[in-house]
Amino acid sequence: MPERYQISRQLHKLASQVIPGGVSSNNRASWQPHPLFYLRGEGAYVWDVDGHRYIDYVLGRGPLITGHSHPAIIEAIVSQYRQGQFFAGQTELECALAHKIRQLVPGMQMTRFCNSGSEAVHVALRLARSVTGREKIIRFEGHYHGWFDNIAWGFAAPAEHETRHQGILPMSLGQAASDVGNIVSLPWNDADALESALSVHAGEIAAVITEPIMFNSFWSNILPEKGFLSKVRELCDAHQTLLIFDEIQTGFRTSIGGAQSSYGVVPDMSTFAKALGGPVCLGAVTGKQHLMERLSSTQTIHTGTYNAFPPFLAGALAHLEVITQHNAAALTQIHRLSERLYNGLQQLAMQSPLPLQVRCSPGAVTTLFRHSSAKVSDYRTARQQLMQDLTGRWHAALQVQGIRITPEGLWYLSVIHTENDIAQTLEKAARALTELEQTRSE
Repeated sequence: MPERYQISRQLHKLASQVIPGGVSSNNRASWQPHPLFYLRGEGAYVWDVDGHRYIDYVLGRGPLITGHSHPAIIEAIVSQYRQGQFFAGQTELECALAHKIRQLVPGMQMTRFCNSGSEAVHVALRLARSVTGREKIIRFEGHYHGWFDNIAWGFAAPAEHETRHQGILPMSLGQAASDVGNIVSLPWNDADALESALSVHAGEIAAVITEPIMFNSFWSNILPEKGFLSKVRELCDAHQTLLIFDEIQTGFRTSIGGAQSSYGVVPDMSTFAKALGGPVCLGAVTGKQHLMERLSSTQTIHTGTYNAFPPFLAGALAHLEVITQHNAAALTQIHRLSERLYNGLQQLAMQSPLPLQVRCSPGAVTTLFRHSSAKVSDYRTARQQLMQDLTGRWHAALQVQGIRITPEGLWYLSVIHTENDIAQTLEKAARALTELEQTRSE
């Protein structure tokens, strides 16, 4: 029988000779049996170089909420490329997009553009320190805020045989130990821990940064406890500390105004990327006017050659037009399909002897295998209970069936997915789960 991913394997071998690990982002190395190579994407589907078609729930890890190669977005990008690429100056496009964000996201009055989510977080943290004159940042375990050294601490510490408040560890080798002195990392959904930390470090905390939904990690789709985000807002106000929402995953997916609109909690600043730009490289930090205007000075610096790159702004405007038209009917459709997928997968889980767990937030579903069915509200608990090998085998089994999800079990929905896609997916997921059950019992 021919090898299923033969061409991908050969290309990965060649790539590994000139690209470290054969990939340009480390999380792409976790695909099984090796990183796959892809040829094209259209709508809700992608094709790999070996000719296999997949119903795609990866969607570039979230940005492609309008699907692959949406014609209106492609036309907007190409049209601007023909008109001019970039000018080391301003265009009306950045004004239009900043106004659009102000219109859609409550309380966010001014915006600066950059090229990625990591950059957007970097700008927000610098601005928070500039405004407050303080240096320390409070973050939460399991929340990913990009890979830059000044925040990539306390993200995914080992969980086995440890206390809940173990010391803060770096994300990677090569990070300067001096950076950790300005980071306080806490368990999420624990308002008492936050209140204590703000008291212990009184007058030192520039900002608290959090995902409003714990979305962008290997144990994603953990919702905030009732009232938690409001309490975070209250505590930040009491300690004259800024609140930053990292909406890079949730923005324009959870609701048209982001999770902050869904939960009715307005931060001081927000960061956006992914579903802001769709198929283009675009990040943004947005916030209250009196804070953002600090960037108008020559003392608080934010620069970048490719910032507000016109073809990408044109693509983002077209992308937002697709998801906001007809009273955001596209998001209503996405949320309905995510519920349909969640309910179907939950039914499969209930019928299976394997400990498959299914979670859902608007626009996305997570499947993984856990040792316990107890409720999870923070990273440590989730990681301690994760059955990583079985979760990885589930990903591989779905891939063989033509269903593409992230290796950690995250399913993104798009406006292009259909009821038929969901029905086919559930049939194929049932076959993949049966295969796992059979190999597990052997």
